[in-house]
Amino acid sequence: MKPQHLALMLLICAIWGYNFVASKIAVSQFPPVFFTGLRFLGLALLMAPWLKWQKGQMHLVLPAALMMGTLHFSLMFNGIALADDVSVVAVVVQLGVPISTLMAWGMLGERVRWKRGLGIALAFLGTMVISFDTRVMGYQGAILFCIGSVLAMSYGQILVRRIRGVDTFTMQAWVGAISAPSLLLISFMTESGQVDSAMMADWTHWATLGYAVLGVSLIGHGGAYFLLRRYPVSIVNPGFTLAPILGIASGIVFLNESLSGRVLIGSAMTLVGVLIVTLREAQAAEARGLTPAEAPDKIVGKVAGE
Repeated sequence: MKPQHLALMLLICAIWGYNFVASKIAVSQFPPVFFTGLRFLGLALLMAPWLKWQKGQMHLVLPAALMMGTLHFSLMFNGIALADDVSVVAVVVQLGVPISTLMAWGMLGERVRWKRGLGIALAFLGTMVISFDTRVMGYQGAILFCIGSVLAMSYGQILVRRIRGVDTFTMQAWVGAISAPSLLLISFMTESGQVDSAMMADWTHWATLGYAVLGVSLIGHGGAYFLLRRYPVSIVNPGFTLAPILGIASGIVFLNESLSGRVLIGSAMTLVGVLIVTLREAQAAEARGLTPAEAPDKIVGKVAGE
């Protein structure tokens, strides 16, 4: 990988990793679903030029967008709002990688050999170790929200695997277009104080919104698409596993979080399991003859996904 492209990968991981801290700051001011709706409204406006009707594919595009946008992010941001430690959230949401692999096995008939099975087992076992930490047990609801969010994302990715001829930018445009109105509607039906939160927000809170739209979506996902069009997935995707590690570090540095030995051990187990699955997924993709140009529609977002 060229030095400038390696620098871009590190930047993407830093953006995705710090996003957990930025999201925690945001939901301390805005209702969680309302903030998520604003984020996707910004994304929809940015991606409007790519919003085109996909003939013969919309029966998959629309529910995939609903799963990967509305359901995934509304659940995840509620989890972030309830969690005391964003570092734990950064680890738990990585379960999307093994969960999507299991769904692909059950729904698409993809083969899962023993190495990926070992990685899946290790990832789930690590999350169980985290969940039994005394401090984490105080916000188990947040963990359940996050697991629900990765289930929605994983199912959405299964739908994406069945879509043909729809590029990543078009898919992002539909995610924004579907998610923005649905999330804002859900917010005004289930939350309160949206107008007051917007009126009382200072520049730091609005900066987190800009960060989510421009940094996470435009630079993060756009940069991942750029890299995956130029390098094999076996090089790019394992590098993205740095993102949750930076998410843990940013929680410690910026939010003064302290993690117990149990949480650190469980986090290490989960991330190692995710890395095993990611490596095997990338190797399997190349073995099937999946080219880098095809990779964004098949794989991007499986590691960080935010």
